[in-house]
Amino acid sequence: MHPLCFYCQSVMVYACIKEVHKTMNTIIKDQNWQEQRALERYALIAPMLEEGMDPAKRSKLRKEASVKAGVSERTLYRYEAAYHEKGFAGLKPAACERSLSKKLPENYLKIVEQAIQLKKEVPKRSVEQIIFILEQENWAAPGILKRSTLERYLYRAGFGVRQMQMYKDARQSSSKRFCKPHRMMLLQADIKYGCKLPIGKNGAMVQTYLSSAIDDHSRYVIHSQFYDNQEEAIVEDTFRKVVLKAGKFDTAYFDHGSQYVAKQLKLSLARLGITVRHAPVRSGKSKG
Repeated sequence: MHPLCFYCQSVMVYACIKEVHKTMNTIIKDQNWQEQRALERYALIAPMLEEGMDPAKRSKLRKEASVKAGVSERTLYRYEAAYHEKGFAGLKPAACERSLSKKLPENYLKIVEQAIQLKKEVPKRSVEQIIFILEQENWAAPGILKRSTLERYLYRAGFGVRQMQMYKDARQSSSKRFCKPHRMMLLQADIKYGCKLPIGKNGAMVQTYLSSAIDDHSRYVIHSQFYDNQEEAIVEDTFRKVVLKAGKFDTAYFDHGSQYVAKQLKLSLARLGITVRHAPVRSGKSKG
């Protein structure tokens, strides 16, 4: 073979191999992107995939996921159907979907950050007002930012119109007490200061403490007793008498007092299959 022909052939083979590698890298990147998106979609619908779940509960979970993620309930329903039909592979988006994101400016994430900041400053700002401000501050050229796209990103970040209204409603109703639907589902416990009594050595005055356990649904005091101390042992004694009187309950709800975070108390309740939950720090209203 002529040396020149051999050289030309080698160049063509090299170019072909390079093109194949480039194509393979593109395919791998697309696959990684599709798998990542499928994983995100699976995380959204995972709570609704439990077999035998009541349709009403599934619908409620779907609605909650819709508000939290900023996607429509119809979209979530479509994801569920795709998963049931094709498994995890059914959640992978088509390769052409990725091209949509290429239309966005390269600095779009920074633009979204600025939009979120503007929304935080004045929650009543509309998306149109935010776009106007961003354009005036030269974050984007006029006409580049679309209301629907920015609105979707704000929704995903928790700053959509419905979400802001939900936060407002939650603040207005935060003082309302919560209540479990049935008795023995949740017991609240607390310790209060009592009066001082002359029960110490030689009639010394001793501070007393009232340890109580109350059923959240009925507000019935299952057990309440005065003690001469507020150590962990009085809480254990209170719950021992609760179980003897009324039987096992589902969940115990405490504050963060040292008596209620003690390891032995948690261990004893865990052995009985009783869940322990703690109220937020410095939030007395959260205990109803």
